[in-house]
Amino acid sequence: MLYNVLKSLHIISDIVWVGGMLINAFVIAMVPPTIRTGVITALRPYDRRVTTAGLAGAWIFGLILAFGYVGFSGGWLHLKLLIVVMLSALHGMQSAWLRRMEADPHLDPPAFVRVAMPIVLVSVVVVVLLAVVKPF
Repeated sequence: MLYNVLKSLHIISDIVWVGGMLINAFVIAMVPPTIRTGVITALRPYDRRVTTAGLAGAWIFGLILAFGYVGFSGGWLHLKLLIVVMLSALHGMQSAWLRRMEADPHLDPPAFVRVAMPIVLVSVVVVVLLAVVKPF
C-alpha cells in the first residue's frame, strides 16, 4: 500500500515538474521581446513554487522508492537517474534564463535552452520506457 502511495506521489510530482518545464520552454522560445517581461514576471512565481516543488517531490519520492523498494542494481535506473540529473540541470538553466530575460527582454538564451521542449519530451519518453520496460 505504501509503495503504491509513494509511486503515485512520484508520478504526480513528475507530471507537475515536466509540465512546468514545458511552460518555461515555451515562454523562453516563443514569447516575443515586446511582451516578454510581463509574461516572465507572471511565470516566475509559478516556476519557483510549483515547478520547483514538483522537481523536489520527484527527487524525494524517487529516492525513497529507489532506496526502499527498487534498489540500485539495475542499469536502467542508473540511466534514468542520469537523465533526471540532466533535466534538473536544465530546469536550473531555464530558471536562470527566465530571471535574466525578465531583466533584459532582448536577451536571447543559448540554443540548448531555447530548444528545451523537444529535449524534455524525448527525455520523458526515455525515462518512462526505462521505468516500465527495465531493459537492462
